[in-house]
Amino acid sequence: MQREVSWREGDAPSCSPARAKYGVLSIVQSPPHTTHKHSVPATHAMKPPGRLATAAAAALLVATSLLVATLLTSPLPLLPLLPCLPGVLAPSGVGYEPSGLAALADAAVYYATTRTVPQQSGAEISLSLAVLRRRAPIRLLVFGLGHDSRLWHALNPGGVTVFLEEDPEWYRIVRAKSPFLRAHLVTYRTRMDHADLLFDSYKNYSSCVPGAGAEAADAPVQVRDNAACPLALHNLPPEVYENEWDMLMLDAPKGYFASAPGRMAAIWTAAAMARARRGEGDTDVFLHDVDRKVEKMYGKEFLCDMFRVGGTGRLWHFSIPPVSRRGNATASGGGKRPFC
Repeated sequence: MQREVSWREGDAPSCSPARAKYGVLSIVQSPPHTTHKHSVPATHAMKPPGRLATAAAAALLVATSLLVATLLTSPLPLLPLLPCLPGVLAPSGVGYEPSGLAALADAAVYYATTRTVPQQSGAEISLSLAVLRRRAPIRLLVFGLGHDSRLWHALNPGGVTVFLEEDPEWYRIVRAKSPFLRAHLVTYRTRMDHADLLFDSYKNYSSCVPGAGAEAADAPVQVRDNAACPLALHNLPPEVYENEWDMLMLDAPKGYFASAPGRMAAIWTAAAMARARRGEGDTDVFLHDVDRKVEKMYGKEFLCDMFRVGGTGRLWHFSIPPVSRRGNATASGGGKRPFC
């Protein structure tokens, strides 16, 4: 059954005033292969946690993260203990709610008892986990659904985790196994065999370049409805544009055959979103498969070496400040790398 989720932004919890905002969810469901929609009375008001609850959640995140890591390496001795875990912060009711300890335990059992493994290595996952431990609850935007989607959902307790997937069949398979994931099916205009041409010509499009034309160098570059820029993901679900994302994981779309969309537009869009951030803190961006030409080339051009703070294996970690806090260090539209 297909599920569409809309989210109205509300007040931020006291633990994170300008970062992890919460709102009211409305769920609309429709039977497969039909267009008639039935409203489901499954709205949930998310109450921001108090300071003690927030501290407890943070402690639980660290403890259960270690549990997940332990189960991935030596699962069997700890499996009997899982039923004893309390259902603190567990999702309830119908539809999506932020993950909690129950989701972490569920993910631990899933990965301990399945032969499928996440796309990323243990070292690569640990790099992202360090940020989640430090910043959660956050708004996390993940490009791609995969075998690790349960993990990212579970490791952001109390936060909002949204997935964007371009393959309809894969979307159906993953959602069937994990219907609790908050995911959208999206489309791309790009092709891998156009990657070099797009890279060489994007500066010819003023709509693709910050500070181009009469705009100030620190003006945000538009993403939403920016169909004039071939690299802009201009038609994503509204909630993607209406919220600022504290962390973005770029592990999709496909990029290993000529007609695949490639990650060119995903990288450009992530850079534009991070650059335009107005809230507190920087934007953590993780780019996977940097051993490939396109990911490496576009990552350097739009996410910028100067903002790369770490990496391991095939994963790079960028911490990108908003343009409003870069001072004179930001290049203008005529610069060699306008996003850097």
